[in-house]
Amino acid sequence: MTQLPDEPATAPPNADVDSPDQGSRGDSRVEYDRVPWRRVGVFMLISYGLFALFAAPFWVLPGGVRHPSYSLVIGAGMWTPAIASVVLAKGVEKTSWRTRVGLRFRGRWWSLLLWTLVAVGVVMAVHVVTAVAMILRGVPGDLTGGTWMRIVLEQMSAASGSPVGPAQAVGLVALTAVAGLLVTCVLALGEEIGWRGWLWPALRPLGRLRAAAAGGVIWAMWHLPIVLIGHNYTGAPRHLAVAMFILPCIAMTLLFGALTDRAAGNPLPAAAAHGTMNSQFGTVLAIVATPQTPAAMNLFIDTPLGIIGVAALLVAGLALSTRGLKV
Repeated sequence: MTQLPDEPATAPPNADVDSPDQGSRGDSRVEYDRVPWRRVGVFMLISYGLFALFAAPFWVLPGGVRHPSYSLVIGAGMWTPAIASVVLAKGVEKTSWRTRVGLRFRGRWWSLLLWTLVAVGVVMAVHVVTAVAMILRGVPGDLTGGTWMRIVLEQMSAASGSPVGPAQAVGLVALTAVAGLLVTCVLALGEEIGWRGWLWPALRPLGRLRAAAAGGVIWAMWHLPIVLIGHNYTGAPRHLAVAMFILPCIAMTLLFGALTDRAAGNPLPAAAAHGTMNSQFGTVLAIVATPQTPAAMNLFIDTPLGIIGVAALLVAGLALSTRGLKV
């Protein structure tokens, strides 16, 4: 496993301690001696401002977050942190953007693939734990998946006009899930290049836990223009949604940051985890749900962005951060 060093590199005499130390271990990781807060502020200003422009139309368009173009436009807006990282790396830090955000590979494909698969597996486990815990706490559901299978077979048979077998149904659902995962991973990469590729190394002098807390708050507040109009925790009071969303963002930052460090600074595993987080809970939930499940769910408890999910994410993040953890 990749060692996770926590002590920032010591700058040589007369060095600019706000400049990142890159490539000292022959990989993509970047280290700072102290947090470059002014650069972090510029990064936030650019990423927040650009994303607000993408979100602004849905404050006035009919339907808001349910508008037909919402997913497409906001999906494109997920690349604004990457844009901010380009501006900072090329315009302020005067360094290689790909190296600064960890998008250098240098023969590490097998390790990168391994951590990408681990990322998907860990988040899928979080989804499963969340769904099972939801049912165990009393929300109606069917852990055998029998209700889901019956409904899926009925719907697919009706749509095709001929009987559909369980193997066909499962295969089609799996294919749809994989396609959705690939799309969301591409979109999530734009965020992860910014949050984990650029911002995470800049905050690491705080120590892993404090960096996760600071990065999580910054990340959560970036979502403010869409959370205020109904994104996440549908139907809940917006002030509660804004406050609650900070917790999973902190937990995800700890996990995604650990995955990035394990991948020697490359944000691709974090993008895979982020994409899995965004796209796959619906699949897991559908398998264990009954028609009564949605009405009985508490979105602040029974989802990956709720209390159960936050707890599972924190356990996963701490487990991947245990080597060299600095509080």
